[in-house]
Amino acid sequence: MSRVYIGIDLAAKCCWGATRNQEGGFLNSEKFKTSEENLIAYVKAQGGEATVLLEECDLAGWAQRVLAPHTQKVAVCEPRANLWIHRDAVKTDKIDAAKLSDIARLGNYKEVYHTTDESIYELQVAVRAYDRLVGRVKALKNQIKAELRGAGVIAEGAGVYGKKGRQRALALVASPLLREIIACEYEHLDFLVRSQAEAKRRFVRLGQEVGIVLAWQEMPGVGPVGAAKFCAYIKCPHRFANKGQISRYSRLGVTQSETGGRSLRRQHLDPSGNGALKDISNKAFRAAMRTREDNLIKRAYARSLAVTGKEDHARLNVQRKILAIMWAMWRDGTAYDDDIDMKNGACGARL
Repeated sequence: MSRVYIGIDLAAKCCWGATRNQEGGFLNSEKFKTSEENLIAYVKAQGGEATVLLEECDLAGWAQRVLAPHTQKVAVCEPRANLWIHRDAVKTDKIDAAKLSDIARLGNYKEVYHTTDESIYELQVAVRAYDRLVGRVKALKNQIKAELRGAGVIAEGAGVYGKKGRQRALALVASPLLREIIACEYEHLDFLVRSQAEAKRRFVRLGQEVGIVLAWQEMPGVGPVGAAKFCAYIKCPHRFANKGQISRYSRLGVTQSETGGRSLRRQHLDPSGNGALKDISNKAFRAAMRTREDNLIKRAYARSLAVTGKEDHARLNVQRKILAIMWAMWRDGTAYDDDIDMKNGACGARL
């Protein structure tokens, strides 16, 4: 069966599709209304073993899940890495689709991962909703303090958001209008806090329905929140080739910049990637260190501290280890073993 390479430029109302054969010859292009039925119909009409390439956008994950059962491969790519499309002086949806079909044939693109597992996708959406609420609560709290300062009321700490604290703060606001506005924002804050708590319960409940999330909670320091978030952010363990990629994606990789064997700048943690994963590993580390019982995390930290002589370096090494163990458990379908470092020597298990 012949192979065809399809580029689809997604938009809310209409899409453009373009198809090439395996030699790069242009076969056709077509405009169609955006719908599940039309996407499937266009791909099926091309015949052959189809490889489809989409650019990352709000519709990309949905379109990938729709097309996955009907193609040999469907991938989503990073638009900013496609400079041929992104920075071209002449850009139309039709031209972009044609270029995507050629990039799909060459395989020269940076893939953006979207899960096709509906349960993990729902968990991901729930975690993102919770994260957005956390950001909105934080922003509103800062706004309330700023407006109190504007009224000459200096509020420090979190006490100003409690029932008694807000009453004391509002009593100090001289202007009745400002006092009414700030009181309304306190009511809005109460609503957002309740919504945040409900969103947290929702994603924790969804996480408990995924087997690997329950398995991770056997690790010291890893609770239902961290386990569910790790699942939502990673989506699939097989998208990472090794534990080093996990560390770099989690903002725990170290930058390197040198020429002629000489370092150009001081090494530091690479800020690119997902900061939430770094936070998950940090909270798991601190929770594991607070436990009374001996565990793998405490032993790993002690060994790393003895080697590095620096608490921060030792902690970061153990954070990388926590994420690597979670990734390996998911990849291999294995249970957590707190004595695995003892069984495999002081350096710990090979992941």
